[in-house]
Amino acid sequence: MRLFGILLFTLLFHALISQDNCNCKESEIAFADGYVNANQLIFRGKTISINKGTDYDRVTFLVNKLFKGVASKQVTVYFDSKNACALKFNAGEDWLIYANYEKGKPFVAYCSRSRKNVINTNKNVDLMYIKSDLNVDDETDKLTELCGLKPFTETMSANENAHSNIIPNGWERIVLILISFVCFVGIYLVLNRYMKK
Repeated sequence: MRLFGILLFTLLFHALISQDNCNCKESEIAFADGYVNANQLIFRGKTISINKGTDYDRVTFLVNKLFKGVASKQVTVYFDSKNACALKFNAGEDWLIYANYEKGKPFVAYCSRSRKNVINTNKNVDLMYIKSDLNVDDETDKLTELCGLKPFTETMSANENAHSNIIPNGWERIVLILISFVCFVGIYLVLNRYMKK
């Protein structure tokens, strides 16, 4: 009977801990100048598409208002969907996003003020991500007062953004081999001439 009690206590304790993992510390994500300054990219936009990745998933937004950071009208943000406490995006939703850059890519965390604009909710409804003293529209107004609205950058074409790792075709390979051969022979002759002296 004692073993059964210990097992039951362990299961209940584990259930409580795993349930608490998805709770964020409200004091750390309260709306304040310090929190806004700690984030590198802040915008409000509409989700266009969600794509699965091997390490992280990504969501593309059509940005309506850019409060902080550098971004074009369309921005792709990365997020961890494999975690039990993951943000859930669907196309066509209005979001307020707080993101930070990791390895040159903007990432959004579960425990942030990033959240979907839920229209017509009363205060008794849990908003799934954070309980906030401000709704998305009020927070948008506060961010506009605090940061102003930033201009969008021009969208880079695929050619400007891509690395130029071009594999030479057949004739280009032959020319490169011939140039390499001529250089090698030239270096050999020069070294051979000076080595004999």
